[in-house]
Amino acid sequence: MPCATVFRLVASACLEDVKAHHRGARNGDIVAVHQTRVALTRLRAAIAFFEPMVEDAEWTRLKSELKWLNGYLGATRDLDVAIENAPRERLFRTARAESQRQLRRALMSDRYRRWFKDIVAWVNHGPWSDMSDRRLVRLRASPASEYHASRLAGWHEKLVKKSRGLQGMAGRKQHRVRLASKRLRYAIEFSEDVLPKGDFAPWRAIVKQLRKAQQILGELHDAEAATALVAELQQRVRPSPAGRQRKPLEVLDKKEKGRLLRRATAAYRKIAA
Repeated sequence: MPCATVFRLVASACLEDVKAHHRGARNGDIVAVHQTRVALTRLRAAIAFFEPMVEDAEWTRLKSELKWLNGYLGATRDLDVAIENAPRERLFRTARAESQRQLRRALMSDRYRRWFKDIVAWVNHGPWSDMSDRRLVRLRASPASEYHASRLAGWHEKLVKKSRGLQGMAGRKQHRVRLASKRLRYAIEFSEDVLPKGDFAPWRAIVKQLRKAQQILGELHDAEAATALVAELQQRVRPSPAGRQRKPLEVLDKKEKGRLLRRATAAYRKIAA
C-alpha cells in the first residue's frame, strides 16, 4: 500500500478508539479515561511517524487543540494512578472528583466536537494530501514497506542513543526516554501488517523489551508524580497545625528505584543489540 493509505488507516483507527471511549471518559470511568489517552498518544505517534509527509498548517492548529484536551485527560489519569498507588490518600480523591468535572466539561464542549470533526477531516483529506511538492507527491505514493523499514531504523537508533546512561539520568530525562520508547513501540505495532513477516520478526523481539522498559520507567515516573501531586495539593488546603506536618509521600524507596533502573538498563541493552 502507498504511505498515504497506511497513514489514513492507522490514524483513523486511533480516532475510532477515542470515539468508542468518549462516553465512558466523560462519565469518569477509569479505564475509558486511560484508553482515550492511549488512543491519542498512538495518534500523535502515527502523525510523528509520517511527519515528513503530513505536517501542514492545519495540523499545527489541531495539535494545539490536542494539547488542550490532553491537559484534562492527563490530570485525571495521573490522579487515578496516584490513587491506585496510595488508596488512602484523601487529597487525591478530592482532587480527582474536581478533575473529572473539568474533563467532563471539556469532552462535552463545542470546542471538543469541533476538534474531533476537524481532525477526522484532516486525516482523510487535509491539505497534506494534495500538496504539489514533488518530493511529497512521491512520498505519499511510495510503498509503505520501504518507508516503515527506514523510519523504524532511524527511530530505533535515536532511542538507543537517548537511553545511554539511564541510571545516572534525572527523572525528567528518564521520562523523555520512556516517551521515546512508547513512540517506537507504537510505530512498530503500526508496521506489523506493512512489513514482510521476515523483516518484522526482529522488531517483535524489540517490542517485548520496549514494553518491559516502558513499564519500569512508568513506575518510576508515577512515583515521582504522586510525590509532586501531594506537595501541590497540600498547598491548596489549610496547613496542618504546628507539630502535625504530614510526612512526604514515599511511594518507592531509594533501593527499589535502583533495582528498577537496573532492570530498565538491561532491557535497553537488549533493545540496542
